[in-house]
Amino acid sequence: MNQTQSLLRELHLSGLRETLPVRLQEAAANQLSHEEFLTLVLQDEVNVRHQRQIQRRVKVAAFNRLKPLDEFDWRFNPSIPRKQLYELAAGHFIRAKTDVLFIGPPGVGKTHLAQAIGFEAIKQGFNVCYRSIFDLVRDFLAEDALHQRDRILRQYIKPDLLIIDDMGLRALPKHSGEYLLEVIMRRYETRSTIMTSNRPLEDWGKLLQDVPTAGAVLDRFLHHAQVIAITGESYRLKDAAVAKTKARSA
Repeated sequence: MNQTQSLLRELHLSGLRETLPVRLQEAAANQLSHEEFLTLVLQDEVNVRHQRQIQRRVKVAAFNRLKPLDEFDWRFNPSIPRKQLYELAAGHFIRAKTDVLFIGPPGVGKTHLAQAIGFEAIKQGFNVCYRSIFDLVRDFLAEDALHQRDRILRQYIKPDLLIIDDMGLRALPKHSGEYLLEVIMRRYETRSTIMTSNRPLEDWGKLLQDVPTAGAVLDRFLHHAQVIAITGESYRLKDAAVAKTKARSA
């Protein structure tokens, strides 16, 4: 057994190495054939490698407080189109290279849903990148200063799914619209993008300090996009109210 473990370690079959003792007992108890046993242990190795790949892609995606879709509180806001969200989580829109816009006031779950869809995309083998609009602008400003704009642009073009969060929290620096437009244009009909916005579309010109550029961004982005408007109360305010009530009763 020690020699077998050494060989598995040398071959980098860590998944198989971890489960082999249990699989040997299972094979003896159920009188598995050699082929059945081999299939089981190889599947163990595949499963471990798949999970590690997911972990690596989640790390690269750089999510912010990621929560999976099954942790979303659908009961708090039953008006959210649950069926449509699960269809998005199936990844068909990514294969079709179309886009999604979540729009609504702060705290209604836009970020949770966008990142949860991104996580489901990773599990299906897609490469995902999550950035707030402020991160995106900061990245381009920094690379412009170093005259390496093409390098950062490639990072935003490459992912199968790009999530741009928090559009509309506050006005953006000058030239922000130019950066966003270049990303959207380069990804148009070639990759999928999810954006979340706290402000109505007619405010984007003011936010970007450039009405024509905002119009160009929306023209491209909305052409093949599903727009999901979410209304209702804030989850964060609800949680704060519950915590305050508990504190009073304690």
